[in-house]
Amino acid sequence: MPEYTLSLALRSSAPLDDDAVDAVRAVLRPDDAGLRLWREPDRAVLRATTECTAEDLRAALELGRDLADEAVAVCPGRVFEVAAMDDEDSLVWRAGP
Repeated sequence: MPEYTLSLALRSSAPLDDDAVDAVRAVLRPDDAGLRLWREPDRAVLRATTECTAEDLRAALELGRDLADEAVAVCPGRVFEVAAMDDEDSLVWRAGP
């Protein structure tokens, strides 16, 4: 199966500092060695990336939406972007206004 990169952006409902990001990292897919989390400086935005395998780009985007749901469960807020991409193409979901 092809491999894809997933990314998401979540606007946290609480301020984010390094300790908060570390707390999310401890419980969000702890067995996923490829999961990367970081916060945007001076903004309550959490970003995450990881890799997955899926049948196609649409299936990968659905896996990204699953990751977003998991992220909101441990870092309350609103996901505003989820993307799935490979070396040739990408598919992005964005929340409405």
